[in-house]
Amino acid sequence: MAAAVAYRKRSASPFLDEVVPAPPHLAKRGRFSPCRGVAAAAPSLAFDPLDALRRIFPDAGPGEVEACFAASGRIVHVTVEAFRARQRQGKEREAAAARVAAASSVEECAGVLVEHLSAAADTADATTRASWFLKLVEGAVAKRSAAEAAALREENTALKGQTAALAARAEAAERDNGVLRRGVAAQHRQQEELERENGVLKRGVAVLHRRQEEAERAAEEMRKKVAELAAANYALSVQARAGADSCRFQAFRGPDVF
Repeated sequence: MAAAVAYRKRSASPFLDEVVPAPPHLAKRGRFSPCRGVAAAAPSLAFDPLDALRRIFPDAGPGEVEACFAASGRIVHVTVEAFRARQRQGKEREAAAARVAAASSVEECAGVLVEHLSAAADTADATTRASWFLKLVEGAVAKRSAAEAAALREENTALKGQTAALAARAEAAERDNGVLRRGVAAQHRQQEELERENGVLKRGVAVLHRRQEEAERAAEEMRKKVAELAAANYALSVQARAGADSCRFQAFRGPDVF
């Protein structure tokens, strides 16, 4: 079988090695130009590594793929590994930044720093991570200080507003108190006037009472005098009647007969 195949190859080799002339309709191939529509529809077979990298990383920012491709020596698989490592590092940094922003004590920040440095590949990576973490802490402290300062300013503004409102209320209360003091003073003066008038009335009543008592005593004396005069008059009338009766008896009495 193998001998037969070799025999066939040896027998066909003269025909395979012979140069066959081109057909007449293809002899002038250099003069043939394809149609424009066909040329435009023909797909380009050139490979664009940047376009392929942009398709692999559609969420990359402008210029990130180009910079990573240039830094990786324009090697596609090296660029892919480097960009994925950069994405992982970005996610780690975002998580660390979120934890630092939410940390409420120095111990929590120190724990995040230890975890971040423990993932370093070498000393240079650890130095880079430490520098980035220090900048992150500085930024977080600056943001927190700015937020606290803004909160203090707002609180100070609110306190100033409250103080102004309290001062206005105090002024209004002072004015009302002044009005009340003046009213109390006027009422006190009226009370004093009423007391003086009451004193005058009391003194007048006392005078009237004394006069009434004097009048009562005078009336009592007059009644006594009237009674005495009545008694004297009665005695005089009795004496007068007795005298009149004796005179009348003497006038009508006859002479004495002896």
